[in-house]
Amino acid sequence: MATVKLGEQWFDYADVLIDVMIGYACNVQCDYCSITDEMRQEGMPTAVILEKLQEARARGATKVAFGGGEPTIRKGLLPLVRWCRDRGFRSIKVPSNGLLYSYQAFAEEACEAGINDFHISFMAHTAELYEKIMGKVGAFDLVNQGVRNLMALGHKPVGDLIIKSDTWMHLAEIVEYWAGTGVDEFNLWLVSLSDRNKDNLASLLPVSSMREGIFAAFERGRKLGVKVLSRHIPRCMLPGYEEHVADLREDRVLVISPGATFALWESKISPNVYGEKCQGCRHQHGVCLGLRNDYLERYGDDEVRPQYAAAAESAPSAA
Repeated sequence: MATVKLGEQWFDYADVLIDVMIGYACNVQCDYCSITDEMRQEGMPTAVILEKLQEARARGATKVAFGGGEPTIRKGLLPLVRWCRDRGFRSIKVPSNGLLYSYQAFAEEACEAGINDFHISFMAHTAELYEKIMGKVGAFDLVNQGVRNLMALGHKPVGDLIIKSDTWMHLAEIVEYWAGTGVDEFNLWLVSLSDRNKDNLASLLPVSSMREGIFAAFERGRKLGVKVLSRHIPRCMLPGYEEHVADLREDRVLVISPGATFALWESKISPNVYGEKCQGCRHQHGVCLGLRNDYLERYGDDEVRPQYAAAAESAPSAA
């Protein structure tokens, strides 16, 4: 079995998700999107994608994802999915805004082609807030129809929620609404101040000011029996809910983008930087990856609460 190095660790290819960013074009313009107009023109040629996938499969890879942008608008997506299905990729993931699944024929074709891990970015729980964020009239109803179509076809999507200035107070309600449609797994992602969104400072609030809404989402998930995980916030900033904090390294994702190849947690929009207060914490370089660089630059590490080794904490002070 061939191995691949992600960061400083080696993994079997069979345990790694090959995440191909096939292009950054999209059919909407969400108000927090970090993809610039220039990036939207970037796309990876099909021949290059197939070359990368063929190499990964030859080394034992069995899990693949097609990201973007909005991957479902690429006409060549489903042929790529079929290619992977026919060559032994057992897990085929596509993250999406969910709009095209509202068309029954497309939802059926997507399932037939071999997509078996559907992720949908749920913006909100009301039509008004959905339209404000996504900028598309009727988006809420379309995504609802898309979820119904996928459920009827036997596929339960995973929900991705963005934590930002106008959603944090509604996170529990968003979880409850979409759990009511049958979704039972949710990921919380902190909005990123990068590229197109880098100057939208108002979109990113201190975690401490949003903690109440984040905790409410965790509690609502517990009450409803659904999984709710945070994927961008250090565990020490969510005290008492550490079991809801995901380590991106556990996903074992190798990102292949038009311009670079890297481990997911090495991305500029992933937490991978330690502040001064992190030094000496027993979780540093362990279960905690630190903060995102854009967050550290914006707010510093004042909210960080380092946890030192028990021996050091209990050591007697000098007389």
